[in-house]
Amino acid sequence: MKALLTLLWLACAGSHAASTLTLGLGNQASPPYKLGDDTLPATRPGVAVALLQQAAARCDVQLHMILLPGARMLKALENGELDAAGLLSYSPERAAYAAYPMHQSRPDENKRLATLSYVLYARRGHQLQWDGSTLQGLKRKVGTNTGWSINRDLAKRGIAAEPANSVTQNFMKLQAGRIDAYATHQALGDRYMAQHDNLPLVRLRPVIVSKPYYLIFSRRFARRHPTLANCMWQQIASQRDRFYHQHLPDYLD
Repeated sequence: MKALLTLLWLACAGSHAASTLTLGLGNQASPPYKLGDDTLPATRPGVAVALLQQAAARCDVQLHMILLPGARMLKALENGELDAAGLLSYSPERAAYAAYPMHQSRPDENKRLATLSYVLYARRGHQLQWDGSTLQGLKRKVGTNTGWSINRDLAKRGIAAEPANSVTQNFMKLQAGRIDAYATHQALGDRYMAQHDNLPLVRLRPVIVSKPYYLIFSRRFARRHPTLANCMWQQIASQRDRFYHQHLPDYLD
């Protein structure tokens, strides 16, 4: 009996409600979903970040956010240094160490934080031909960000990629002719172009891929706190569209 009580106590201790959720976010702005690079603006952090803050409050957990480069953030999640990470697409590699909201063995898009599109940027006057699946005319590789899922998408299409650490670094390489194109989130690329007037660059059409992006948890955290994980996902699903409709006008400038 004493051994049974001890096991029951350990089970309850392992599943008690978490008081703090340590959440990783990328250190690149992705307006309007996440603003700021290495720091989050206090009043307008981005609609997805604000939605996560609201969800945490409704799930009665304190949100502690840490901004990290993409590859480092994923490694921290895998190592258990983070409880969760935000605005990440699905990949089988990530699913090996991260818990996604699932429905019928597939990621549940109803519980997504956002849908983001990857696009290509090239120098004005380029000779590239892009039809959405095949990229012809490359003499150099396509720039990407280290650790981002677009590397896998390009590899599937047989397009050679050259990862770098940041959006700025990739755009500088593109302008210098060290890469022939750059594949990144449209929101990030358009923001960079808007902040740097008269760049001799253009965005190619159509998009490479559009993907749902999720809040994901480390598998260890999700096992210990399934109620909290499900609460966060349910709050995102039930509040997202209404919340974005209400708050997106705050980010149109």
